[in-house]
Amino acid sequence: MIPLSTNIGEYQLGNFSFICKESDKAVLSDSFSGDKVRLYLLVDGEIVEEMRGEYDSYGCVFNEDRSDSLKWTYADWDEIVDLMCNDNPKDGIAAILEEYYRGMLPTTCSEDDPNQGWGEPDDEDDDEDDDEDDDEYYW
Repeated sequence: MIPLSTNIGEYQLGNFSFICKESDKAVLSDSFSGDKVRLYLLVDGEIVEEMRGEYDSYGCVFNEDRSDSLKWTYADWDEIVDLMCNDNPKDGIAAILEEYYRGMLPTTCSEDDPNQGWGEPDDEDDDEDDDEDDDEYYW
């Protein structure tokens, strides 16, 4: 059974944005409310923990009344960030928007959203001309 996080606590700030593994749509959040999502913490392609709720912009989901965010319990935040930032696509966080969840569990992490989760809902961003200009803004 996959552990479901219910831990509330403090993390260091740092926005993370994801593309849904099933729909290829961005998981949106304005840091006060967000899309309903399932987040899976992966280590070498294995799910070690899961969160469900409204995305909070910080790699977690809000608690029920949105007064705080749930926190991962598998590892401390620095280790989770290291997983998300290493070169192994099987380490990190996989996101699936709740409305697109069909029972398939991910084995690779989600791609980053180039709009940082702040795009417009259903924004397809099909303008290929913007792609070249966007590269200069990434570190």
